Amino acid sequence: MSRSLILSNSNVIRSDGSLLYRHDIVIRDGVIQSVLPSTEHAVSDCHLSLEDMEVYDCSGCFVTSGLVNLHTHSPMTVLRGIAEDVSVDRWFNEKIWPFESILTPEDIYVGAKLAIYEMLDCGVTAFCDHYFFAEKIVDAAMEAGIRADIAPTIFGALPDWRDDLDDASILIKKVNDKTDGRVKMSIGPHAPYTCPPAVLAACTERAIELKVGTHIHVSETYDQVQESIEQYGKTPFVVLKEVGMLDIPCIIGHGIWIQEEEVFLLGEDSVFAVCPKTYLKLSSGFGNLYKLQWHCLSNHHTPDSYGFVSQSGEGLTSESGGQRLRVGIGTDGAGSSNTLNPIEQVRLYGLLAKHHLGDASAFPCHELWRMLMNGYAVLDDNIGEVAPTYIADLVVWDLATCHTWPVYDPLAAIIYSADARNVRDVLVEGEFKKKAGKVLICDEEELLQQSGGIKERLLAAVPQASKIKY
Repeated sequence: MSRSLILSNSNVIRSDGSLLYRHDIVIRDGVIQSVLPSTEHAVSDCHLSLEDMEVYDCSGCFVTSGLVNLHTHSPMTVLRGIAEDVSVDRWFNEKIWPFESILTPEDIYVGAKLAIYEMLDCGVTAFCDHYFFAEKIVDAAMEAGIRADIAPTIFGALPDWRDDLDDASILIKKVNDKTDGRVKMSIGPHAPYTCPPAVLAACTERAIELKVGTHIHVSETYDQVQESIEQYGKTPFVVLKEVGMLDIPCIIGHGIWIQEEEVFLLGEDSVFAVCPKTYLKLSSGFGNLYKLQWHCLSNHHTPDSYGFVSQSGEGLTSESGGQRLRVGIGTDGAGSSNTLNPIEQVRLYGLLAKHHLGDASAFPCHELWRMLMNGYAVLDDNIGEVAPTYIADLVVWDLATCHTWPVYDPLAAIIYSADARNVRDVLVEGEFKKKAGKVLICDEEELLQQSGGIKERLLAAVPQASKIKY
């Protein structure tokens, strides 16, 4: 008989931001069996005996669903801090791409493992990745036991892109056929500016064939939009619509320069992954997403179960009677965002939106919390809620610290004050990945030594790497 776990005396924060004080969360075989007031006898209600269970005291703590990092490049932890205080063009061409060109598969594995360690430390239980040597990211994720959706990057400007797409397809079939389902894969064309329409169409066709989604960078900067118009006579979102990519599940990396008329091109399974720390670092501009999203949230409509919005009145409407604008939180890679903490990113998003819109009431805490939970839209249906039948991917927050205390509003404390120090415990399918403040997946010192060795090799290659053009 499987041993059960009870998170006793928990204060529960649901996906909509609502609160349940002093409840016992009963977990069996990685699934939440019940969430009952601690005054009731949760053990007898679930027909559990004392020898079958572990009772873990969460008194004074808050339990939430785990965080989802909806867009990242996990191996780029080995490039953390290597490209600072430069323009976006110099960041790519002089700093990142030259060094990426000399990374080995083992570097990718170590970088992904370091990223997973950091993400678990911050309360991330699932991440959506977009990078090359994807099989090494799969290995790191499966060994750690974290949930992941991993998209091998396809660069359509390369002459062998068809071979890369075929290789990615073989890997996707291999991984997605596994029975546990914790780690899955999708198709990852890099961006419309590196993948011509014919390549994007081929990626869409392959995704449909494999019954998977896509993950792509879109309209990150104003210049990208203008260059697309000059080259193709249409914006990146129009290009994606015409090849059918917006009609299947699609994670839109960034997309902050979407135009108002393009909102209606989005499909029901199009989800934005915003990473505002990168936009600040690379001076990407405010874009239009803040105002379009806030218009949807503040006028004429009601959030659905994920906090997404539909509108059927004046303004952002469509002939079909409504349009969802779905926005979740990513971190991008550590090469631009330096850290992999979705809380930091949603904090910046809310503050920037208030500043940009000139409205201090914009994006209140419950809406920012819903954005964090929106990442579950691309994962399984029974993940993302602290409720019976949902998989127990959970975070236990201890807010009784000098930088979060006193707590008047738990959501405000988490969003505006908390960091990894407040993440006491992290569980994936009911299994502790961080417990009592300690990440359990590997030896931290050994991991630091491995990644430090990569740093030394990259520094030694600087003269050579600086001459490489991707």
